Amino acid sequence: MKIRNRLFLLVFFSLVTVQPALADFDSALSAFRQQRYAEAVVEFKKCDSAKANFYLSLMYGMGWGVTQSREESAAFLHRAKKLELMETNQIASLPR
Repeated sequence: MKIRNRLFLLVFFSLVTVQPALADFDSALSAFRQQRYAEAVVEFKKCDSAKANFYLSLMYGMGWGVTQSREESAAFLHRAKKLELMETNQIASLPR
């Protein structure tokens, strides 16, 4: 019973805290697809998710909406990989 309650609370608080980030990501992705890159950069930076950092890496690598920078591109790609690993570890550590 305790494990189920903890799992419920974990999922509940995860969903509550993730919703704003998803909204930012959706608006950022929409701006990106419409080639409104300056707007997309601002929105992706609000998200701080693995996917958002991947897109930021791509944008800095290509110079879309920002000054092209291999260093910034590599930094965002590294952050994306780190965040993806953290998200994966959180899922793996859930009680079974």
